[in-house]
Amino acid sequence: MNEEVLSILWRVIDNDIPLVNDDMTTFLVKDGEITEEDLKIWNDAVKKIKEAYKKVNYNQNDAKSLLNSALELLNSIKPKKPFPPEVKIRFDELKNSVSKCIELLNKT
Repeated sequence: MNEEVLSILWRVIDNDIPLVNDDMTTFLVKDGEITEEDLKIWNDAVKKIKEAYKKVNYNQNDAKSLLNSALELLNSIKPKKPFPPEVKIRFDELKNSVSKCIELLNKT
């Protein structure tokens, strides 16, 4: 079970976060679609996801709590206008992956 969670979180950290981060910092903030406050929330969520990855093997409750907190933060990001389709897909995939990890940790 932990291996699956670690695998999902590694994909999120290695692939999904850098792609969404590029979206956030390049054209979304510059175009004013998200605020600097939303960017700060995004960065806090990323820190929690990375911290959860480090804790999965030795403290699942902490990892689950961090992932729940990160998901709440991600869900609180509200762009001024809808994300472009490709950005929405990447952002939703990231949130779905975090949700999947929480679900897996709840089963243990």
